[in-house]
Amino acid sequence: MGMRFRKSKKIAPGVRLNLSAKSASVSIGPKGFKKTFSTSGRVTTTVGIPGTGLSYSTSKKTGQTAAGSTSQEAPAAPVVASNKNKWVTLALCVFLGFFGAHRFYVGKVGTGVLYIFTVGGLGFGWIIDMVMICCNKFTDSTGAVVGLKVAEYTRQPDPDLAEASLEEQREAAAETARAYGYTVIESGAQDNADK
Repeated sequence: MGMRFRKSKKIAPGVRLNLSAKSASVSIGPKGFKKTFSTSGRVTTTVGIPGTGLSYSTSKKTGQTAAGSTSQEAPAAPVVASNKNKWVTLALCVFLGFFGAHRFYVGKVGTGVLYIFTVGGLGFGWIIDMVMICCNKFTDSTGAVVGLKVAEYTRQPDPDLAEASLEEQREAAAETARAYGYTVIESGAQDNADK
């Protein structure tokens, strides 16, 4: 039979220090909405309805482990632009965000229902979503970023670069677009994806 050690101490209103045999963590937030940062590199967000047993948690492992060494991570997936309009999403969030209307709009039905019962994650989730939408970090149900700027370039040769091959012109246009923060989608590939 193994021994288990866990101790939790309130250090301020809405802030708890949690100690266990393997790691320590800090939980921030009121009942029903808290974010936990662990020394093992895990960040957990929990949203729920106090007293009902209903909750939703997401965990994310960061690159640092408790020993301070970096873990090997897979290369990041390319960022994809959503077909949902940023301004419609923001308007729904501002005016009906407490009821999760913006989450229903982008296809996140589960958290939309949770926002209805928790009145926008007790207001915290609503504010966080507004900031995320404004910063182009809010994603739809497929993981595509809402409001991401996308540059499309054509296959027609540039008269200024007449000596350069078509492939060199495409690469130059793509690099310029990336330098300005745009995500590059080849127009032929986009046409095939729409069919």
